[in-house]
Amino acid sequence: MRYMEIDWNKAWAEETELWNQSAGKPCQGFWEDKNSAEVFAQKDIRQHKKRLEKTLSLLELTPDMRVLDIGAGPGNLAIPMAKKTAWVTTVEPSPGMNAVLDDQIAENRITNITTIRAAWEEVDITLLTPPYDLVVASLSLGMPDLKGTIEKMNQVCSGQVALFWHAGIPEWEDMPRALWPDIFAMPYHGGPKSDIIFQLLYRMGIYPDVKVFSNDFCEIFESMDSAVSFYARRFQILSPEHQPIVEAYLKEHCKKDDRGLVHEFNHIIMKLSWQLGDSGCSSTQGEKR
Repeated sequence: MRYMEIDWNKAWAEETELWNQSAGKPCQGFWEDKNSAEVFAQKDIRQHKKRLEKTLSLLELTPDMRVLDIGAGPGNLAIPMAKKTAWVTTVEPSPGMNAVLDDQIAENRITNITTIRAAWEEVDITLLTPPYDLVVASLSLGMPDLKGTIEKMNQVCSGQVALFWHAGIPEWEDMPRALWPDIFAMPYHGGPKSDIIFQLLYRMGIYPDVKVFSNDFCEIFESMDSAVSFYARRFQILSPEHQPIVEAYLKEHCKKDDRGLVHEFNHIIMKLSWQLGDSGCSSTQGEKR
C-alpha cells in the first residue's frame, strides 16, 4: 500500500476492534458497576498521582476557563479541574464511573460541574454549552471512529484540544502478550497507539504540539495467591487450570520488598494538542490533500 493511500481512521478502528476482541469487551465495559469503579478511582489516585499531576500541569488551567472532559471516569481530573476553572462539563458513559463521580462532586462540594451520561459518539452537541476553552480526553479514546471524534471536539472548542494516549508498548501489555497463546490459544492484540493519532491529525491538516512523559507505577499484593486472584479476575480467567500459568509468570516478573509482592510497570504517555480559533478551525491547519 502506498503511504498516502493509508486510511488512518480505518487503521485506528481495526486496531480498536482487535483490542476489544482480545480483552473480551470494550474498555468502558469493565467499569459498569460502582464497586469496580470505586476500586479503579482509588487505585488511580494512589498509584498514578504523578501522572494526574503532570496531566493537570500540561493543561495550563485558568480561573475563567470552561472545560469539556471527555471520558471523565470517576472524576480524578474533573474534580481538581473544577477547583481551578470556571466550569467543567464531563462526558462519561459508564454507570459505575458516573456513580463515583456523583459521590466525588458531593464530597468535594463542587457546584460547577455538569455531567453528561453518554458516550461521546452519542452526545447530541445541542445538550452542550459550547464553545469550550479546553477539550480534554485523557486515556479515554476507545472510540472506533477517531476522525469523527476529533471533528466533533473541534466543533465545540474555541481554544485547545488536548489528547493524552499511550505511546510505545506499555509494560502492562507484556503479561497478556505472554499468556494469551497458552490460555486462550490466540495472540493478544494491544490497543492502537499515539502514532496513529498523529498520522490521522496530520492527514486532517492538524499539526499538533507533542509532549511525552513517563508514568511508572506498580501493583502491590499481600501474597502470590492474591496476585493470581487479581489477574484471574482482570483477565476473566475462570478455569483453575490456568492459574498456574499466571503464577509462573508472576514469580518471574514480581519482586518482594517491605510493601509486599510488587509488580512494576513503565508507561509512556503522549499529549497531542492543538489550538482552534473562534471559527472552529485549527490555527495550524494546512491544506488538506
